[in-house]
Amino acid sequence: MDAKKTALMLNIIKFLLSGIGVLACVLVINGPNTTAGSQAVEEFRDGFEMSFAMLFTIVVIFACVALILAFFILHFISQPKKTALSIMGILVSLVVYLIFYFAGTSDTYKTLLLNTEWSDEVVKTTTAGIYTTFVALIVAVLVIVLLPIYVRFKK
Repeated sequence: MDAKKTALMLNIIKFLLSGIGVLACVLVINGPNTTAGSQAVEEFRDGFEMSFAMLFTIVVIFACVALILAFFILHFISQPKKTALSIMGILVSLVVYLIFYFAGTSDTYKTLLLNTEWSDEVVKTTTAGIYTTFVALIVAVLVIVLLPIYVRFKK
């Protein structure tokens, strides 16, 4: 299959999936709101519209995960050194997350002034994720700022 046919096929699939996703969103948006009463909300939740939207979302997520894993395996077989170096960033992020997770936090849902009661594990997991994101953002900003300076002095 040549590149034009592949691009055309991928565009058709993309627009088809987007159209189905928009249809699922419209079906969910047109459902009852909370003022319609709990009976109407429960009927909607168990009805076709919500089931269709949930099933479509699950199928798309699993298909994306399968394609990502297939691409990773194919890339790892064809270029193992580059793939191993590429995966290092993910592993470093995992280590940073685990460090923050096991370090814990003194926050609880009460100290965070949350309206709903959450378990301490949820707060700990969320806090570790937020701290990991901050570390990644700080590293990214430092690279953006310092890399041009490093390149200039290297010459």
